[in-house]
Amino acid sequence: MPYGVKGKTKEWEEGTKTGQKVDARIEGCVSKLLADPDFKPQQGRTKKASAIAVCKSSITKSDEFRKQLS
Repeated sequence: MPYGVKGKTKEWEEGTKTGQKVDARIEGCVSKLLADPDFKPQQGRTKKASAIAVCKSSITKSDEFRKQLS
């Protein structure tokens, strides 16, 4: 499921190894946060929307993926 990496197209996410890797990392992160009973959603968001936002931010800002995303 493409999560929409800022500055990248859906085709990039689905059609490149880096895009698929980023998406898989986000998916795994979201699953872990949704299963964590201590994870609380951000105000005004669902638990899933909050998990997606947190995971996208942390993964796409990591040094490992910033190099690959440029």
